[in-house]
Amino acid sequence: MSDKLFLVTGACGFVGSHMVDFLLSKGHTVRATDLEAKSPVINRLGIEFIKADLTRKETLKVLFENVDYVFHIAAIFDYWAPWEILYKVNVEGTKNLCETALDSDIKSMVIWSSGAVYGVPKQVPVKETDKIAPINKYEKSKALQEKVALKFYEENGLPIVILRPASIYGPRSKYGTAILLFLLAKGWLRAIPGDGKSRPALVHVRDVVGAAYFLHDKREAIGEIFNIADDSKYTVEELLLAAAKILNVKIYKIHIPMWILNLLASLSECYAKITGKRPLIERDAIRYLTYDSLMDNSKIKSLGYKLVYPDALIGLKETIGWYKRAGWI
Repeated sequence: MSDKLFLVTGACGFVGSHMVDFLLSKGHTVRATDLEAKSPVINRLGIEFIKADLTRKETLKVLFENVDYVFHIAAIFDYWAPWEILYKVNVEGTKNLCETALDSDIKSMVIWSSGAVYGVPKQVPVKETDKIAPINKYEKSKALQEKVALKFYEENGLPIVILRPASIYGPRSKYGTAILLFLLAKGWLRAIPGDGKSRPALVHVRDVVGAAYFLHDKREAIGEIFNIADDSKYTVEELLLAAAKILNVKIYKIHIPMWILNLLASLSECYAKITGKRPLIERDAIRYLTYDSLMDNSKIKSLGYKLVYPDALIGLKETIGWYKRAGWI
């Protein structure tokens, strides 16, 4: 083990558990934190775990004892969540963490934002210098999270680095892009949503944690924002047809009008409100299939980062293979 101590927030989540795995593979000592030690991955690794709540500042001080670097991943990623919860965790929680960090000797704090903060880009690929225009509640909470964190950098010198990942996919993912794969595998998605011509921005989880690690000790990264996306420019139709082939399921080159999908999503959301369950389809999630969201990744590449999964089709094939081995599909 190295003499550096890394703190990972949201360690029990999809991305957080991958971050922990990555750090351990590099021989580092890791301190994991989350609301509960509910992840079989974290439990199996047997690393130090400290229960903490971002919304309760008094629980955070102990996290920073002897910590050198922080990867702040913990957040509510849920289009269905009420604004009050999104704001309390994503914005106020980050503020609490940054305030607590001021009394520590950390060398950097890498904070997860989202490429979704760009909203509907006027042109693609979007660059870090382009104006952000968040639309839904989740996007707005991540935009405010960035603003809060960068204010601590500008006013207090807190060594902040901001990541804006594209839509993250990979082993252990259950939300976002993963939902389309599950629908395909179950035979519930037999046609192309919308015109299928939009080009989404994607990134494998291995490249998200790899990029975070790559930036954590670079002084030139402090106070900066970085897009994290692969090199793919596939359309939704191309991706779905390729995934269906890998899954060995049938999907037809028939296009489902977006108004039908939005109607189904509205019905799904109404049913969810009545039953207290999550909607199967969400209108905010469907929206991402309707426009190009490609992201410029040249900024991090210019510092020397090399993508592990530059091609989404290779990453999706590996991910689907993992889902099959895990019995998820």
